Amino acid sequence: MGCSASKQKHPAPARELYRSAFFRAAYDYAERTCDAVLIVSAFYGAVAPKAVLRPYDRSLRLYNKREREDWGVRTVGQLLPSFELPPQLVVLAGTLYAGALAQGAHWHTLPRPEEPLRGIVGCGLRVKWLRANTPANRTDERASGGAR
Repeated sequence: MGCSASKQKHPAPARELYRSAFFRAAYDYAERTCDAVLIVSAFYGAVAPKAVLRPYDRSLRLYNKREREDWGVRTVGQLLPSFELPPQLVVLAGTLYAGALAQGAHWHTLPRPEEPLRGIVGCGLRVKWLRANTPANRTDERASGGAR
């Protein structure tokens, strides 16, 4: 899942550093529907939710296409050791991040990442979709066969 421009002003675990409503909704959705959650950052790459990060100011919007693709390849490469088997990635991030991660998945011969937010334009609508589609708890989701 993607990071957020809105951050704490002090070092904090990644899951607490980012403060936007979109990040919070995406993190809650990911925790309840995915087998593992990693956060992707333009500055740090792939990070575990408990990893303590210092605040920074960087966005993929400042990168050209080649730099974004290189970032995607590096970032997917960083997250692969977290999995025994090649993962099916689920990307909960903006278009630039999703495109770069799709390029990284392709380079690493992974299937194209799932993008449940693809085609939903605007943060408000994305937050609304995430909240509407987040199960009440992980046990309910696994019981319905929706685990990934």
